[in-house]
Amino acid sequence: MNSQSDKEATFTVLNPCGTEHEVASAPMAERIPDLSGKVIYCVSQIVGGADVFLKKIADLLPHYAPGVKTVFVHKSTPYMSDDPELWDEIVSKGHAVIYGCGA
Repeated sequence: MNSQSDKEATFTVLNPCGTEHEVASAPMAERIPDLSGKVIYCVSQIVGGADVFLKKIADLLPHYAPGVKTVFVHKSTPYMSDDPELWDEIVSKGHAVIYGCGA
């Protein structure tokens, strides 16, 4: 082994948006102990067939978690763009969200 492979690797991570800004960390949300009577939003970014996958989750989840209501929606703004109206709707009407994009 040479001396280069004995050292720990160093990586540089770049923001794909091409702009640098501070990213605030946030703790994970608490788990919901029981899904019965809860509204779960399944939000698709549409990219890479995510809409097919998340629609299937929205259709099947009530079968596996009786009493849960699912709402399937497409995020109307482009990937990497905020959608405050959607997030406000989820906060006011939902209990949890499953968000996905495929690629």
